[in-house]
Parts: sequence; structure tokens; C-alpha cells
Amino acid sequence: MKLFASDLDGTLLNQYHKADDTINEGIKKIQASGHIFSICTGRNPALASSAGLVPSYMICMNGACILDPKGELLMQHPMDREVLRFLLQEPSLKFEYQTLTNIYTTRDRDSFTEIYRQNQLLRHRDVKKDMEKNLKKYTFDCDPEWILNQTIYKVNLHYANSMEPKQVERLVHEHQDTIINAPSTESLAELTGKEVTKANAIRELAQFLHIDSNDIYVYGDGLNDISMLEAFQHSYSPCNGNEKAKKAAHSLLGPFEEYSVIKHMLETIQE
Repeated sequence: MKLFASDLDGTLLNQYHKADDTINEGIKKIQASGHIFSICTGRNPALASSAGLVPSYMICMNGACILDPKGELLMQHPMDREVLRFLLQEPSLKFEYQTLTNIYTTRDRDSFTEIYRQNQLLRHRDVKKDMEKNLKKYTFDCDPEWILNQTIYKVNLHYANSMEPKQVERLVHEHQDTIINAPSTESLAELTGKEVTKANAIRELAQFLHIDSNDIYVYGDGLNDISMLEAFQHSYSPCNGNEKAKKAAHSLLGPFEEYSVIKHMLETIQE
């Protein structure tokens, strides 16, 4: 039995950040052949499900939680409450706090909209098409104490200026015993508990499923995929992925828009 674990955006999904018939039929073939497929994404479960994939295992929020194909929570690693309190008290940084289903921020909608728009442009995404849909994922003007009483798994920040990455670096250094920053791209911060990585989550899932590390195949294109690309001998990145991710991968595949990842999975199970 093999375990195939793949990032979503820029890796498995098509250029519209969605699953389609080619991808879903491929996953069904993998599952029907007796192997295991899991997504491994920075998205929370609600956002991961919105991609339109057939039911499968889900490693979400960079490894902070794992769900089975029925959507039941198998493992979880919420963030430390005192660290969250510290982040909420930072006056100049308006973080985005993710639960299993929602994203909360103390920032107002108008200021976040402009920051988000600029961030999406940097990532070469269709802002006009996705803006309103994506903003619906957020709840704005939240009370800090109310956020603190939620179960938060990951904290994001869409950078608004050139100083914020340095501020985040300082915060992470001050709390290096409890948090790490593993962003998917340079325009974001993505904070989780220190031991939360995609690599560790894949190991947890593999142990749960009794799958040997030599039978794990991982696919990713972003900075938050580096841990898993380095950890497993069967690791692959699309040729148009992040340069650091490509360097961490064992091998390169074709462009993600050409379904290189699902094609490679299907070729592997046929060997």
C-alpha cells in the first residue's frame, strides 16, 4: 500500500485552483487500486473541501489537523493559548486566526480588502474573479477576547508593507519554543505550533495507516512544502514551483497546469 500526499494550489489543482474530472477520476483510480490519497494543504478543512475533490484524507493548515474521508477529525494540534494572546496584543499586526471552518481577524473589511487584493496580484491570481468569493471566508472586526476563546490551529498574515515580515520574524524568534512560520509564499506569514509541519503530519497519518516511509509519495510547490519534500525519498515538485521547493524535492515533474502530479501518481501505481 502506498500513501500519496499532495499540496493543492500550484500542485494538484488546476490553474483555477479547483479539482476537475481529470483530477478526481485519477484519485478514484488510486483509491480503487488499494492505495491511500491525502491532500496536504495550508487551507483549513472548509476551504480545502471547497476545492471540489472527491472524499479523501485531509492534512490541513500545514499539518495542524488530519481528517478522514468522512470528515472526522483524527488528529489535531491547536495553537498555544498564551501565544495567541501575545499575537492578539500586537498593535501593528492584524493577524488572521483559523479554526476548522472559519477565519477571524480584528482588521476591518475595507483595509483587509486592499491588502488582500495586492497579495493576490503578487501571486498572479485572478483578483476580479475570486475577490468577493474569498472575502466571504473571513469575519472582520472581531473582538480579541472572543477570538482567544476559539480553537485556533493556524495564524496567517497577508503582509501589508515591507516591515511586517521583519516584525513576524522577531515574534517567531521570541517564541521559537512554541511556534514556527512556514508560509506558502513570501507574501504571507503562516504560524502554527512548533512541531506542526506537513512532514510530521504525513508521518502521523502513515503511522495511523501502518504505511512504511518508503511507500510515501509527496508532492508540493511552495515554501510550506519544503519540510515534506526534504523528509521523504519519493518527493516531487512541478517544474513551475517555488525555487526552494524544487531544490528540496527529489525529482521535478511537468507544469502543474498539465496535470503532472495526478499523472505521476497514476504511473506510479501502474509500475
